Amino acid sequence: MKAIVKTAVAVIIAVCFAVSGGLCIAGGQPAPGKTLILYYSKTGNTRAACEALQKETGADIREIKDLNSRQGFGAATGMLKIFMGMQTDIEPASVDFAPYDRLIISTPIWAAQFGLAMRTFIERNSFAGKDVIIFITSDSFIEEKYQQKHKDLVAASKGRVAGYFQVQAADLVDGKKVPRTKEKIVEDALKFLPEIKACTGAKK
Repeated sequence: MKAIVKTAVAVIIAVCFAVSGGLCIAGGQPAPGKTLILYYSKTGNTRAACEALQKETGADIREIKDLNSRQGFGAATGMLKIFMGMQTDIEPASVDFAPYDRLIISTPIWAAQFGLAMRTFIERNSFAGKDVIIFITSDSFIEEKYQQKHKDLVAASKGRVAGYFQVQAADLVDGKKVPRTKEKIVEDALKFLPEIKACTGAKK
């Protein structure tokens, strides 16, 4: 009877994490080791969330930059490239992953896909032998079918997806999307700390 109760509680907890937008899916206790946060940020929201996570986890952090402007017409061009499966010019083009056991890949979502710079980076690099935690910011909740596409992209680069977390960057008010403040985005990101630390093996 006790075993049945424990199993039921575990299932409820897992469902709660999934509904709230975050779930660590790696099995067992992660081995201790270094973690690298790789992020792309267009408006600064993702950067703010990642810097807060870096401070709390002690991970290293590296920004992936789009060398083409994504303001005004550049934003429309970036979206067109997303739809056409094209890439963009990024810096750095690659990173030495040798010191790291796991990576946190963080990006805003464009048209249900990874931001162009991050998608380009993932497509050009191999994550072989690395556990990868996906952490996104998005104006709306990303459904499972799109989450799976993000996981498949990482898997195509030989990464093992160890967790998936998402933070809302906007609220729907009277049918219109109202951007959240960076402070609110950081606050929501930090709510996932226990689960993210469980995925990374960081001390709680």
